[in-house]
Amino acid sequence: MAFALALVLALFFQGARGLWDPDEGRYSNVALQMVDSGDYLTPRRNVETLHVTKPPVTYWAIAASVNAFGRSEWALRLPMALAFALTVGLVFSMGSTLVPERPWLPALVYGSCPLPFLAAGVITTDTLLTFTETAAVLAYVRFRFGGGSPRWLDAMWALFGLAFMVKGPPGLLPLLAIAAWEVRQRSLALLTRPLGLAAFVLVGLSWFGWIVHRHPDLLGYFVGDEVVGRIASTEHNRNGEWYGGFVVYVPTLLLGTLPWAAVAAWRRWRDETSAPMPPASRFLWLWLGLPLLVFFLSRSRLPFYLLPLFVPISLLVAMAMARVPLGRGAAILAALWLGGLLAIKVFLATMPSQQDARQLANELRPLLPSPPAEMVFLQTKARYGLRFYLGSEVETISFEDLGRRVASAPGPFDDDLRHELAEGEPGIYFLVPTERAKEFEGRIADSAHGLRRLGEVRGLGVYAVDPSPANGRLEQEF
Repeated sequence: MAFALALVLALFFQGARGLWDPDEGRYSNVALQMVDSGDYLTPRRNVETLHVTKPPVTYWAIAASVNAFGRSEWALRLPMALAFALTVGLVFSMGSTLVPERPWLPALVYGSCPLPFLAAGVITTDTLLTFTETAAVLAYVRFRFGGGSPRWLDAMWALFGLAFMVKGPPGLLPLLAIAAWEVRQRSLALLTRPLGLAAFVLVGLSWFGWIVHRHPDLLGYFVGDEVVGRIASTEHNRNGEWYGGFVVYVPTLLLGTLPWAAVAAWRRWRDETSAPMPPASRFLWLWLGLPLLVFFLSRSRLPFYLLPLFVPISLLVAMAMARVPLGRGAAILAALWLGGLLAIKVFLATMPSQQDARQLANELRPLLPSPPAEMVFLQTKARYGLRFYLGSEVETISFEDLGRRVASAPGPFDDDLRHELAEGEPGIYFLVPTERAKEFEGRIADSAHGLRRLGEVRGLGVYAVDPSPANGRLEQEF
């Protein structure tokens, strides 16, 4: 019942909004590359360049949905809705062990917290990561607090392998709490079960081994950029200042847990008791606190990073409210709150946004004399959502000569202008920031290619370059 209700809520207006760049455009672009090429092992942002900033599970889920239901925003976002609903079901199951008085309450809290609910309508790795992490911790809870067989630990390791395949090392953060709890129980050796560890290696590391074998240069990238770079440097420009955690995470926790955390805190303050904290509560605080400390210390910070922590928050809130009288008035307020969240989702789906790739595609189509084979962004971030709406490849290239480009080495640019012009492919349109337009036109004039300026969209000049020499003549078509 909890799963069905959560799924209905998550699917509401799920396909009404266009894809928002950068995240939704990027993830859907890579998934569509897999669908069109038939290569599901090698994530690519275009036919020439790999995109391995994340493992492939999210792309696989999106590609499977597209293959099953066709190409639509609804199909692209369906895996997130399913993951959200399944997580609600897992929280219900965990509640039956940890909050037996009201096992449905943790699921209600999680499903009606703003952050998890709204995140289910956005294409990212975080909702899928929350599902896989929750499944892994549920297996551990069944063993440690539910009196289950040690085989649950083997399932836990396999599920952590799946979490690792969703987002890499962040998927293992709950292991900090599990290891700390087992140290407290003087039974850390239980976690080193050979079958469980083998399952983790098979599920979580086999793809990494395969891709590094095919592209050995990626090993340094995975370790240096995706692990060390995200934790210890500000190179990703994600609120890396020393105070960034307070700016990003404090509002996320305060607003994202409304109204439940505030109500639970008030009840705890009003009914202050000296009773000792139950063991399960201590574990949940570890599950919340240790990963949160890592997030604060890391130099890469975004609100959705906290999404998996809303599961222990929901369980702690439910424990605090397990014996609070809840009558018809509480049910009416909960229904009104869910209605308000749905209204916010409708508002977000209908409001104009500069991030909306559908709107950008609609502005570009009248300017393009023929369907594009490739949309090339010069010295600016690519809008990968255009691939879905225009059916074209999307690239971002540099003015500066990149020399010998290694296609498997991730970087900000796919190519440089000189090499792009040398390819001489038809159906290519360039989008150039207006402040670099004169420089671009001069480069084309020097190359003796024909150039047509088709118009301007959102501060980007739109150009068509004739692959055959035409004395660098610039034509205006608007």
